[in-house]
Amino acid sequence: MEVPAIRPEARALRVSLVAPRAAALLAALAVVMAAAVRLYGLTDKALWFDETVSVLFARMPIGRMLAVLPANDPHPPLYYLLLHGWIGWLGDGEAAVRWLSVLIGVAGAGLTWAFGRRVAGEGPALVASALVAVAPSQVAAAQEARMYGLLALTTLASWWALWRATGPERGSGGAWVSYALATAAMLYSHYYGALVVASQVAFLVWKGLSAVEWRRAAWAGAGIAVLFAPWLPSFTAQLAGGRGWPAHRPPLTLGALPDALVAMTVGQPLLRGGPVEFEVPGAALLGGVGFAAAVALGAYALRDVRLARERRGLLLAGALGPLVLAFAVSLGVNVFARRYLLVITPFVALLVGAGAAALATRGGWRAAAAAALALLVLAPNVAGTVAFARQPRLDTFDWRLVARTLAAQAAEGDAIVLLPGFSRIPLDYYYRGPQPRLALVPDGTDVVADDGARLPEVTQRLAAHRRVWLLTAPPVPAAVEALASALIARGYAVARIEQVNAATFVLLEAKSR
Repeated sequence: MEVPAIRPEARALRVSLVAPRAAALLAALAVVMAAAVRLYGLTDKALWFDETVSVLFARMPIGRMLAVLPANDPHPPLYYLLLHGWIGWLGDGEAAVRWLSVLIGVAGAGLTWAFGRRVAGEGPALVASALVAVAPSQVAAAQEARMYGLLALTTLASWWALWRATGPERGSGGAWVSYALATAAMLYSHYYGALVVASQVAFLVWKGLSAVEWRRAAWAGAGIAVLFAPWLPSFTAQLAGGRGWPAHRPPLTLGALPDALVAMTVGQPLLRGGPVEFEVPGAALLGGVGFAAAVALGAYALRDVRLARERRGLLLAGALGPLVLAFAVSLGVNVFARRYLLVITPFVALLVGAGAAALATRGGWRAAAAAALALLVLAPNVAGTVAFARQPRLDTFDWRLVARTLAAQAAEGDAIVLLPGFSRIPLDYYYRGPQPRLALVPDGTDVVADDGARLPEVTQRLAAHRRVWLLTAPPVPAAVEALASALIARGYAVARIEQVNAATFVLLEAKSR
């Protein structure tokens, strides 16, 4: 009986140090671990401003949501649409709105294993799923009512569909249909998906396709364009209005590239916790050693001949493509943001897993070295996730505490003024008190109300209330002092000034009442 020859391009690093059933059990344990880590302390931290914006849009009827998004938000609508249905089912409490992200994050850990075992084998897939389960970037995204976890999940789905369409085990044209659907979902999740598509095109050019495969790829691209076409006018409006990308970004520097790569490899919260810092003993050393171990394992995977060329190329394109392209685009228009680059973490993890598995199969001291290096990568991620869990809030504000402070002190007849008016969004989420609220837009030393009223008319309206609460948040505009002075001129006096994190309460009380 003749044994069929194995095609060279079908060879992969199929390292499985355990039996298939045991591998499936370990993968299930990794998914369970991912769920446990993401559920731990889910509501310990209040929703931050962007999360309350998510709820604001998700509460709207779908037609109104799609109409107001282009002028008021820089993101595509898929996450908001999913959250709309989600809160219609479970409500809009803190835990409920974050549960959707938790499920997406857990699915991402599972998909890392399922995709990874096809591309790199059981051993690398198990290591990668464990790393994704505890990676701070992935955990943080899964505890946040935003679209970043959905971007990571749809990115994995898009790459997997592309691999099914072009890899050694390529099937029918149905794989290209799956690719078009997954990629359209990725683009509807976040515009960074365009960088993933560019990375995929670069991978296909490097890999080389037959004429038939290029035609199928072109048809898939046309399908993606058709699926995205309904949103194209809205995207154009976002760009024209300066909403295509948020403008508040730190200046681009050469350090942004390694900084982002380290953040998505060994856990940025360990090295720099954002607005709330944590002192982790030996953090810089641990993070540096862990990153060096990850680079060493990744390099070992890329040079291992048993991991076929096209598989190495796919993992490298997924790990570095979006990062390099984001930096290149930002040389013209700054769109660089670390948090959007969590799409590279599963691919970095698969390279780490492939390197560890390849080293382990050589036996002897190399097996011990593989385990040690894998642990060195894992340790900073665990430390970073622990640091994130200890973080009391997600930004410089704690809107839940702000609302509680106001609820404990405000009387029914008081007026609440929010300046700048954006703080009304998180306050309205947490505080349902009966007081009238006036959200004002600063204009130098003047203010503008929703109906166009200016400082004199606003002051006159507020004079009908014995007490006026002025809630301000950085950046504090000059209009705050102008409004307070106008009320003082009408017989008010400052009765209290209270700081709640970065927010400031100023209570003005009429002296003659």
